[in-house]
Amino acid sequence: MSNIKYIKNPAPFYTLKDAAKELNRALEVDYYDAKKLLNMALVYDLQLYIFVRGWEGYAAYGEEMSEAWEEYADVDKHGGYTQLHFDMDATLEAIITARLNLALREGCLLEAKLELINELILRKNIIADGSSGIFFSNILDIQDSFTGNPKNLFLEVFKQRPSHDLIHELGKCTLSADVIASVENINIAWIQLLKENRFFRHNAVTPPPVIDTTIEKEGEPAVFQAISRTDLLITHYQLSKIIEGSLTHRGRKVETIETLIEKQVQKPRGKSPAKEHAQLAAKAIAIHEWKNDREKQIKIGEMCEIVWNTLIETEHMQELPSKPESLKDWIKEIAPGYAKEAGRPKRNI
Repeated sequence: MSNIKYIKNPAPFYTLKDAAKELNRALEVDYYDAKKLLNMALVYDLQLYIFVRGWEGYAAYGEEMSEAWEEYADVDKHGGYTQLHFDMDATLEAIITARLNLALREGCLLEAKLELINELILRKNIIADGSSGIFFSNILDIQDSFTGNPKNLFLEVFKQRPSHDLIHELGKCTLSADVIASVENINIAWIQLLKENRFFRHNAVTPPPVIDTTIEKEGEPAVFQAISRTDLLITHYQLSKIIEGSLTHRGRKVETIETLIEKQVQKPRGKSPAKEHAQLAAKAIAIHEWKNDREKQIKIGEMCEIVWNTLIETEHMQELPSKPESLKDWIKEIAPGYAKEAGRPKRNI
């Protein structure tokens, strides 16, 4: 991307605090901080990560197989689950687990799911049970932090000769050439952190393990992860999306010609889809800011400035009014009562 020029000495990834400094410098503002980036990740397609090293894990996955192999491995055609199907499942799981554990041993970035981001917005530190599989999804090689379409590290294992390290990790597992050749895609649903890797039983393990001897899992003390808000990271590519104003909303449906025509017919004249999207974005930002305003201090005028300063750096810039206070009509219907009251409360010192 062309935004490299905006960042001096670009790094693969940044803490949210350092990312905010880069944003404020590159955009010549004094607006961004770590908490605002956290809130933006809930509204926009802004992906955050956590650096993980020294764990063993498990990846829940779905695979796409070639049509020929799917027919060959059809359970019904073979009168039930046979050794063939057992070998297929065992091969897939062994290779994916081995590849994941190699990455975790060397150090990689795991995507932070919205559940984890939500938890860290509410609390600065949490003790997470990674075995529940609700906090991490997918894996990113650090070398791919500058790209928008990182390679699928799991799929690559099936497309080339297994490395010496992978074969060593697999141990005595029998690799089925038919299975390896048939895999077309691997979709990782979630990643679980289960226990410390035996090679990393020292301070290099991150996030730090928390061992609870009062709880047992499979006959061993339960191992959790100590995760802090400061552990959240943003890659150079994700930071670039903010600088270039290319963020989009999470969950936004992909528009087609048919849906746009249908909206045009149904909507009253005078408001464009772009303007409506901008107004929805303004409301979403205001809702999240007021939700986290525990001291009930943000008045509607100040919220207009917050929303305007956020949207001015996005694709909604062209739809904004000329001054922040004009956004009042966009957000007043979702403003809490205290925000509409006259006067400005004193800030706590």
